[in-house]
Amino acid sequence: MEKIHIEKNTVQETLVIPLYARKLCTQQFPNLFCDKKSMELIERLDYDF
Repeated sequence: MEKIHIEKNTVQETLVIPLYARKLCTQQFPNLFCDKKSMELIERLDYDF
């Protein structure tokens, strides 16, 4: 699977923040919130969280 590179100081980097938050909510509160796509996308990103 090819990793997607995110440049620093770009709009793409800004959009990673809510995506990562959705992944964390899915992991911490699976009964209340489930976003499997965010988990898939975060795994594909070449970004230092």
